[in-house]
Amino acid sequence: MDSRQIRIVSGITLAVALCWLTAPFWGGIARIDIPVSQAPLLFNADNAYKITSEFVTRNPKRVLGTLEARQASGDVRNHLRGLGYQMSPPSYFEAIIAGSRQPGSNIIAHKPGSIPEVLAVIAHYDTARTTVQGAMDDGSGIGVMLELARAFTAAPLRHGLLIIASDGEEWGMLGAADFVESYPGRQRITAALSLDWVSTGRLVELRLDTDGQRSGYSPSWLRRVALAAAAAQGLPVKSPSGLGEFFQRAIDLSTTDQGPLLHAGIPAINMSSGSVDEARVRAVYHSSDDTIGNLLPASFGQYGQAAERILRSLDRLPAAPSMDDAFRWRNDAFAAAWAMKALHWLTFLPFVVMLAFVWTNARPSLTGSAVLRETVFFAAWLIPFLAFFPLVLFCRLMRFFPRSSLYPGPLHDPILENPAWLAVGIIAGFAAIIGISLHFGARYLLGPQKRSFGATKAVMMATLLAVVMLALIYDSYWAVAFLTLPAWIWGALGRGRSPATRIAGAIVVLLAGLALYAQAIASERILAAGIDVLWYAVLGLSNGMLSWKGYLLSASTIVLGLRFLALQLSDSGE
Repeated sequence: MDSRQIRIVSGITLAVALCWLTAPFWGGIARIDIPVSQAPLLFNADNAYKITSEFVTRNPKRVLGTLEARQASGDVRNHLRGLGYQMSPPSYFEAIIAGSRQPGSNIIAHKPGSIPEVLAVIAHYDTARTTVQGAMDDGSGIGVMLELARAFTAAPLRHGLLIIASDGEEWGMLGAADFVESYPGRQRITAALSLDWVSTGRLVELRLDTDGQRSGYSPSWLRRVALAAAAAQGLPVKSPSGLGEFFQRAIDLSTTDQGPLLHAGIPAINMSSGSVDEARVRAVYHSSDDTIGNLLPASFGQYGQAAERILRSLDRLPAAPSMDDAFRWRNDAFAAAWAMKALHWLTFLPFVVMLAFVWTNARPSLTGSAVLRETVFFAAWLIPFLAFFPLVLFCRLMRFFPRSSLYPGPLHDPILENPAWLAVGIIAGFAAIIGISLHFGARYLLGPQKRSFGATKAVMMATLLAVVMLALIYDSYWAVAFLTLPAWIWGALGRGRSPATRIAGAIVVLLAGLALYAQAIASERILAAGIDVLWYAVLGLSNGMLSWKGYLLSASTIVLGLRFLALQLSDSGE
């Protein structure tokens, strides 16, 4: 691009950046005021602690599909029946866990209110296979939920109250997903609160999780009332906003029971907590040390009273507001969904203008053979990635990979810590052979051709624009999170005239993937899996946790990055 074109692109880029900076002001949504309830709180910390202690001691290995899990569900059912709740018939579902079919069941109890609408409370009673007692995760949630059930019996809500003890949370919130598919009264749920978990030791904060399972997000009105009500208990409240929320929406993988409810359009939010000793929490999580001795009655009190205040505040709603899908910038600043969508599309305007200039400048060399050559090479490099996916599915079908209903498995599960690297290596090697064969086959068929930098770059930018458009339709948060830097950087890079400038350009091409690298590092830290995070991703593809559409867009972006890298490093062409 010449100096005039660079000035135009720079001006448009600055205008787009200004729109992002001012979006919290011009894209805000109307506030729905829901005053925090000042009603006396009846939650008893000692009761909740005692219930949890008895529950996890009697049922220390509540793994999905086991006899002990069925016994645990019976204990929950008997407790709720003793409080006078109306019990629904057991809700059974079938799950595939580590290649075998296992039965799961949800316990559902209902207490009618003075109005038809209901508030729901959900906590999972199952444990990971590596846990003994599972007191923190999530025996504590069950104890808090059952004590809340008693408190709301003593001082009823206007809304009906739905109590759900879910199964299969550790393998992808399977019980919660079955609930939204099978429960006939789900359309009457005004809001749902998921409880997972009371942390070990002394609490220093409450945490609100707001992401859906592959789609959906907690509405702004629910987030506001939960933030205000939880904060009224005197602890700091941590909830996603800004860049953290942006990447959370881009990934769309929830880890707690509010996820399937949000996916089904039910307003839901999860409450967990943070400890003064997070290292201890990580050590205890999904281990044999997750026992009742790590928990404090005082922590149950802070957590449970916050949950009660949230529900009593929600009970004051005259009617259920809509699922607004607003984005939280910070504190109480929310942007409407339409404003965020407009920003997402606007983000790529500088790239479109760059493409127009590059295409115009390269028009003399944009011959049919040049377009065909780059299209063929893009396809030759993409096909190995496309072959990898059905090969993974084939290995799953042949039982080389463990099968599960959705998520590969909970953290520290033996499945995740014993990767089938041989099978993965064979698949990757076979895909690489396909790619190398196609590359040299394309070179042979197309023959030696003089390569024009401008024409090649124009075709690759046009291909990237197609990927961007598909990504914006698929998930605009994903598109902005992972394609903005590639679009802006790859589009702006010119040709290096010396070996040093070409190497510098190649480094800049690689730097455009910073968002992808950061997400990979974040995923590894969450899973504490090291290189095994790649195994987790393979199983995610195999079991359907990761979308094939997202995989195709990611593969296309990686291939384009490799092509831009080759273009930068090349001297006179391939």
